[in-house]
Amino acid sequence: MMEKKNISLDKIDKKLPFSVPENYFEDFAARMELQVAGETLQPPHRHILNWRVAVAAVFAGILLAGAIYTTIFKNASKSDNYESYVLSQVDESSMLYYYVGEPTTETK
Repeated sequence: MMEKKNISLDKIDKKLPFSVPENYFEDFAARMELQVAGETLQPPHRHILNWRVAVAAVFAGILLAGAIYTTIFKNASKSDNYESYVLSQVDESSMLYYYVGEPTTETK
């Protein structure tokens, strides 16, 4: 287990570890005014490119969703059509024999 060490503030050196550039606070107000004035004089940035990209992404998403939707329902309608076709080819009496389970010569 680690031992806790007590640190006394008397043992710490009084020297500051950080420094400030010369004349930083004297020139601070002037530099800040230049930055603020420069920001207000710039024309507002228009985000035309971002809107174009967003519109293209939405359009691509709609196309993709439509393609997936039509693919799923085309496959579903094909299987429905196939079942309808097969049932239309079977005789009614054959279906009754199948469901009722009338014995044939093999099952006796």
